[in-house]
Amino acid sequence: MTTRPDRSAPRPSAGASPGRGRRGASSRSATPVLVATIVVGRGEPPEHLFRRLLGVYLGGAREFVVRERPTVRSDTREVIRSFCRRTRQPEIVSEEGGVVRLRDIAFENRVPLPQRIARMGRLVVDFHREAVDSWARLPFGEDSFWERRDDEIDREAWYIQRLAALGPDGDGVALLGPFSIARSLERIADHAVALGETGRRLVDLPQSAGPLTSLKQFHRQAMEHLEGVLATPDGNVANDLLDMGEALLASGRALADRLLPAVEGGTMPPATAAAIGRILESIGRTIAYAQDIAQVVLDRSLPLAAPEPRGAARSVAAPLAA
Repeated sequence: MTTRPDRSAPRPSAGASPGRGRRGASSRSATPVLVATIVVGRGEPPEHLFRRLLGVYLGGAREFVVRERPTVRSDTREVIRSFCRRTRQPEIVSEEGGVVRLRDIAFENRVPLPQRIARMGRLVVDFHREAVDSWARLPFGEDSFWERRDDEIDREAWYIQRLAALGPDGDGVALLGPFSIARSLERIADHAVALGETGRRLVDLPQSAGPLTSLKQFHRQAMEHLEGVLATPDGNVANDLLDMGEALLASGRALADRLLPAVEGGTMPPATAAAIGRILESIGRTIAYAQDIAQVVLDRSLPLAAPEPRGAARSVAAPLAA
């Protein structure tokens, strides 16, 4: 039974409210440790437990207590292990009777959130290009290859959202921007998974002309738009990129009108047409999420270049290379 949450479902909210627990003996500050207690319901699906654990993780819990009566089932243990593997960095510290305790052992360094977002942006762009490059060769690896590749980006996105919720670099309102950007990048990466998986149906199309060339060109434009958004220094540039994104979305609709009717004329198998439709939808959603990021920059004038740390040598954040 899978422990991966449904990627088409809304992202999880906190399934249990973290409480104020004992003070951590090795804590760097006097802030009480946030402890989340989750009671597993009878017959609760594994996906639900994963979402609840992830919800309190994003909410800033540092310790997790999972209770199940009369004893912890093997399915529950598998969900807990998957949660530890796919996040940074809770570990199981005890298991007795119907109680499993986890503790976050990560020691966050003071890398500013904008730098973390820039790194995640590079991961997402590279992941998208890897997925589209795979269209030129026969399918390789197992069916879960692209989902497992996406785990790295999920881990980074959830960690950024967690740090934003903990508020290490400012107040909660100011950190809504990084939280929202990380969420949009996570969902853009989900569409890279769709592009990689759907590309298995395109290997028989001509590589040098026809629909495949048009799709690759449209995707390349979407990536250039995303890179521009991630390098946006201010609201004025974000406004221009929002206009560009709207133009790209209109171009995608025109491309769909041109490519998809070919199935009615018998020049394209129905399965191929369905794959092209899904690819166009994923690229369109990628552009839409990039638009969301640009809107955050415009609304909050949030710079994505890393600020200069106090007392540190002056450094310049490297732009995202095309």
